[in-house]
Amino acid sequence: MSAFICFILGFLLGYAIRSLKKEKTVNNVVRRYSAPMTYQQKLHLKTHHQNDSDRIRELNELSRNQSVFLRLLKQTFINHEIAIKQKRFIILDRDYLPCAIFEYRDGTQAIKLMDHEDGLPLYLYKGLISSDELKQDYLNIISGQE
Repeated sequence: MSAFICFILGFLLGYAIRSLKKEKTVNNVVRRYSAPMTYQQKLHLKTHHQNDSDRIRELNELSRNQSVFLRLLKQTFINHEIAIKQKRFIILDRDYLPCAIFEYRDGTQAIKLMDHEDGLPLYLYKGLISSDELKQDYLNIISGQE
């Protein structure tokens, strides 16, 4: 009987010591400084997806007119890659860094606006699908890069 009591006391004492060791290791957490992201890293995150399923999901969410607009962009920007993120078309240069952002929205009145976002030209097309306007923007982007 005394062996059984010693066994139970040993078990409880071992459990108590083990739980104290766990508490000590939790308190010794090393915190590392994470440097802020550079401009290049921010641009990279703006254009790249985590995996292919995210990229395919973005393509499937496009409306019919946005798909037509994407086709016109691909015909106009032949030597550039086009990334789609949050229903925006991002034109990438040879280094896969963005050089311009295009956005198309459906609407009844045709409007074309130009703005800047994060140092990149942002072209907003609303209810306007025109290859001539895209060619003009292409020439503006190419002349600005050189």
